[in-house]
Formats: sequence, structure tokens, C-alpha cells
Amino acid sequence: MDAARILGGLLNQRAARGGGGAGGAILGQVLNGIASAQAQQNYPDPRFAPQNAPPLENLIRESIVRHNQAGGQLSPHTNQWVTQHGHQYGRPMQPPVVRGAPIPAHPGNDHHHNHHSGLAFNQRAELLLQAMIMAAQADGQIDAAEQDNIVRQLYPLDRAEEDYLRRAFGRRHDVHEFVHSVPQGMEYEVYQVSLMAINVDNQREANYLRSLATCLRIEPMVCNQIHQRCGAALLY
Repeated sequence: MDAARILGGLLNQRAARGGGGAGGAILGQVLNGIASAQAQQNYPDPRFAPQNAPPLENLIRESIVRHNQAGGQLSPHTNQWVTQHGHQYGRPMQPPVVRGAPIPAHPGNDHHHNHHSGLAFNQRAELLLQAMIMAAQADGQIDAAEQDNIVRQLYPLDRAEEDYLRRAFGRRHDVHEFVHSVPQGMEYEVYQVSLMAINVDNQREANYLRSLATCLRIEPMVCNQIHQRCGAALLY
């Protein structure tokens, strides 16, 4: 299963739903590289220092490219980014270049992108895919109609990938149990992609992010810095 390609499809959907709102805006920040003055703040927790952003940016950019190359349609928001940066990729698009991040020699392989967590590229993508699904469940179960709509928009999927997603959508996840599966060095990415999955516009979503931050041992001040970096509503 190409978890990165599916992750790219979900992020693309999130950009379409979010439009100019939180989800689309955060994805735009990551796609374009977070290089604002806020990203240069002195983070008291080194796990969330600005230099840890490029690996996530690289994974997300390549996931979007994989989704597109497999035949998936891009939302207007994502397509605008691809169009604006097309000269970086040529036609057809090539794996994107990210500041300070390695470029995969063979995009279809799973062993590229050395990462400080020790996980391979597709393993990281699968973990982030799970984090995104969990966050999307924060304001209630994803019903059958919503599942059908998501799966349809993620086309093309093979049978195994669709079955994997439906099992994940139908399962109630426990944030404490999930965090135990997050290796040291991936806390930043897990929290960031969870933030991308929701708008933080109701109490259940805010409570979920607070619970996730607590389980990941993210201090309130650092959590707010991450939200500021992405232009998302603050939790504290």
C-alpha cells in the first residue's frame, strides 16, 4: 500500500473542504515551506524547532505529487500550488525539492528519506494517515455516506487500500494507545497533520487537540506557537 499517495489524497480533500479556511491555509503554509518570522521563534522544546519542519514539508509535497501522478484530481487550492510551482517539476511532475531535505532517487521505493525517528518514508506516511483519520473523527463518527464520499474522491484506490481505509474509518481510536505507537522524533509531524485535518471550530475538536498535545508531551506555549506558525486558532 502506498500510504503516502493516500495521505496526499486526504490532504488534497482537506484543502478542498477548507478552501481559504484553516485546513487549506495550513496545507498552503506547508506546501510553500514555513519560512515566516514566526517559524524562527526560539522554541523551548527542540522537537518542534523550525529545522524539523522540512522533513514534513517534503513528505506532504511528495504525497500530493504521488496522488496526482496516480490519476487523482487536485482541488483548486492544491492545483494552484502545483501550477505556480510547476517549473520546479517540469511536465510530468517530478518529486519536489524541499529546502535541506533529500530528494528520493526512486519515488516508488520505501527506503528513501532518512528520518530522525528511524521510520521509513511509507511507515511515516501510514502513521500520519492514521493521525489524520483520528483527528477527523474528533467531532463524531465518520458515517457510511461520508466514507463513500471520501473513498470516491481518493480514486484511484485498489481493493486492499479501500478496505484498509474503511476499517480505519469504522474503528474508534484511542489517542493514548495511538501515541504509544509514535516514535520519538515524529511528535511534530503527528501533531501538525492532525491540525491540518480539522478546523478547530468546535469544542470537541479543540479538546481532541489538547488531549493529543498532552499525550505527546507538548507544553501549552509550544502548542500555541505551532498554531501561530500555521495560522490556526490557538488552544490556550
